Amino acid sequence: AVVSTQSTGGHVNWRFNEFGNPACMLLYLVSIELMCVPLPSTALPPTTDPLLAHRLAIGGKLVEAALSSRNPQLYNTLALLFSAIPGTHFSRAVFAKIAEILAEPANFYAEGWSSAAQSILLLTHSFFQHCKNDAVDYIHEFINENASHLQTESQVVYIFKLVSPFLRQWRNATQRKQILYSLYQVMFSLLSENSASNPDLFVDFMYFIKYIYVGDEFKSMLERHLPSLPTNVASKLKFCGADKSD
Repeated sequence: AVVSTQSTGGHVNWRFNEFGNPACMLLYLVSIELMCVPLPSTALPPTTDPLLAHRLAIGGKLVEAALSSRNPQLYNTLALLFSAIPGTHFSRAVFAKIAEILAEPANFYAEGWSSAAQSILLLTHSFFQHCKNDAVDYIHEFINENASHLQTESQVVYIFKLVSPFLRQWRNATQRKQILYSLYQVMFSLLSENSASNPDLFVDFMYFIKYIYVGDEFKSMLERHLPSLPTNVASKLKFCGADKSD
């Protein structure tokens, strides 16, 4: 219905309406309806936040419905809906689906990713395009929580693809630095195992982060990890830890 309204509009005189267009009004109405869905009568474990669990379950069903449709318009509509709802209870369902994809190594192989991984990538890009700061705040925590699943080069590149297009868009320097710090940690973990078939990709990305975003702020972390890296990789990163004046 929201997709249809976005495409066709309506026959209402919107000049004196508090909403700018029919799609905007429908998004907010659906948001209100979702927040008013009553809690289930079944008892939840005492350690579970019932409101969070309930809304996460609803968000998960919406994500599954959007992904099964393979409709980019529906991806964007769901992203707008999650961004319009206050808080992050519903939108955490997007992160939960990414974690589910990362936990399954069969979704990642040398030549590319599974169709499920590609679909959630498109949905996540739509969400990141519209999401508020409270969702961006969670990204570095999400990367740290799922670091154990980032064991292959393909999985790490997938995380790059998720967040890299939006680094310039996220203006909060602290948020961006936290995300980049988590990415550095993931890259160091992969490179230290000497399992990357193309280590230059990660070396180049580290230099890009240094010169575009963080300068010398990650120097101490780099110096701490250099001894654990293969000699050929460490030699390429020696200038990444150098001061700008060097």
